[in-house]
Amino acid sequence: MLANGIDALVGQFSKAVVIGSGVLLTAVMTANVVARYVLSSGGFRWAQELPTLIFPFFIVAGIILAAQGGLHMAVEWLYDRFAARGKAMLFVFSHVCVIASFLTLAWQARVVAAIAGVEHSPILGLPNSIGYYVVSVGALLVAVVTATATFRVARLGWDARPHTSAEELPL
Repeated sequence: MLANGIDALVGQFSKAVVIGSGVLLTAVMTANVVARYVLSSGGFRWAQELPTLIFPFFIVAGIILAAQGGLHMAVEWLYDRFAARGKAMLFVFSHVCVIASFLTLAWQARVVAAIAGVEHSPILGLPNSIGYYVVSVGALLVAVVTATATFRVARLGWDARPHTSAEELPL
């Protein structure tokens, strides 16, 4: 099924981003702490800005993985009030609302990015729009994985929903 293939691609990409940005954040921050004690300059000036630029990648990729596993903004108690068909209908309705919300967020983040792109970080000279573009792409990918889950539940029923526990979400 196409939805499963899309989910697999988005999941692999998001896991790679979480691992890569997490390792990079740890390396930069560790190197800067060591440099504070070893160098007379008190550390790397650029290392103050880099985590701020990397952190959105780390967080947004984690949000995508949570959404893919059905762990992002879940309200499960309401589903218990319905039979299987009602649960599926409620799931589809609520997820269509989530898709619309995240598509709106993706669009608005791009609008803000265009404004923020005028400013640049003082040391690295990178545009301040990077984080907003990351949020925009992330919101789009959350909409995509939510759409694939919605499609599966609409086609196959309530049991086709993603239901991962936080303990089962390995990177």
